[in-house]
Amino acid sequence: MFRKLSVYLGGEHHLTERKLHQKYGNVIRTGPTSLSISSLSGFEAIYGFNRAIEKGDFYDFGRDARTGGETMFSARKEADHRAHKQKVVGPALTTTKIATYKPIVSQNVSVLLSKLAMAQASVKAGSVINIAPIIHGFTFDTLVKIIYGESLSFQPYTSIREAGDILVGFKGISKWAWATSMVPWFRWLMSTRPMVALTRRPSKDTEGNIVGVTAFVNRTLDILLTHPEKTLESSPPSIAKNYLQVPTDDSKHMPPDEMWRECFNLTFAGPGSTAAALTTILYQLGTEHGSPWQSRIRAESGSHPSASNSSLVLTAVIKETMRLYAPFSTAFPRSITHGAENAIPDLPAPLPVGTTISANTYILGHLEDIWGEDAEYWKPERWLVPERERKELEDKFVVFGKGSRGCVGKEISLMMLSEAIVGVLGEWKIEATGNLKGKAFSEMQYSECGVSLTKLNGSNVSTG
Repeated sequence: MFRKLSVYLGGEHHLTERKLHQKYGNVIRTGPTSLSISSLSGFEAIYGFNRAIEKGDFYDFGRDARTGGETMFSARKEADHRAHKQKVVGPALTTTKIATYKPIVSQNVSVLLSKLAMAQASVKAGSVINIAPIIHGFTFDTLVKIIYGESLSFQPYTSIREAGDILVGFKGISKWAWATSMVPWFRWLMSTRPMVALTRRPSKDTEGNIVGVTAFVNRTLDILLTHPEKTLESSPPSIAKNYLQVPTDDSKHMPPDEMWRECFNLTFAGPGSTAAALTTILYQLGTEHGSPWQSRIRAESGSHPSASNSSLVLTAVIKETMRLYAPFSTAFPRSITHGAENAIPDLPAPLPVGTTISANTYILGHLEDIWGEDAEYWKPERWLVPERERKELEDKFVVFGKGSRGCVGKEISLMMLSEAIVGVLGEWKIEATGNLKGKAFSEMQYSECGVSLTKLNGSNVSTG
């Protein structure tokens, strides 16, 4: 178990697990009572609709240690998850509601373009700029504005003083939450009073002001629990505002503390994974093989970014990149309970109750059994096929999960990716002239994405 933790903290857990599957087959042991499955049928069985396969103790990091309160993400049982999902999705995450958040995305894409222009203008023409942190800032600011609205901050949140190193802070939460759940003794160590006090110590700036994640938590508690009227009176739509507007006698109404947990869960889950996806897409488009696809996206989207959502070429590029570079590179484990002993197909014997099972989307995205002999190659054209064949590919595409616990933020994420890609390609030609570097924790965390940007009129980005 120590080696498993060590490999995870090294950021190559997904690569190690893949090598083990290549050597030993579709089923490998990853711990004394845990298995990893690398088949599409196994993935569908684990994450599909079997109510006896639950989220076990691994997800305690997402449960309130004092009250036992859960979120949609951490709910152990299917019935509890369904109840949470109705409250989370119904008031704020339907297709109709998501469409109302599009102006927020467009506004933040404009900010992204300005920051990219400033970054390129600060170096010599054609020089490499690292867009990874800029992209992460864009995804965080966009999703925070969608979730909490302007009551949290009129400006992009990462630009205000209280933000501090909030992106680093959320990366750390993601990394260590998974690590503590991975190994029981480490989970115990991190739950001891000295370690809890150490990890919850707030960050402060040079003037002694609380900044970073703690300041963010304090602000969100204020606008949702202490002064919800601030959120209700803000003009743009937001997820939090939609939750607050649910009548108290409605079954979808959430108490303030539950509402805060669900909003924070969305903040925890969305920005990092969406940043990972956008980073790899822009980098891949900047490669020699990706360059022609830039022109194809421009030709299909034209001068109207609003057409981006219906772009077959753009969708092909997004899905092919996410298949090959899965944003969530570490599997989400489940526990076998009574009734699920025989749920996983093609096993030689029933699984004991208490067995932990998982299937990694990164590994499935590279399997020749699923994607063919060219599975290792980035080929968006595989998605540009007749509708019937495209539907078959969709059934194999597991990046957003399967079944009732599939990603509820899928439409928002795809909207952000589409708008950002069309926006960037509308201004520049991208060249991947530097490195793409990152580590895999619960999601891929890219620290480096080196590209150069050239204005479409032929001159490099200038200060204006």
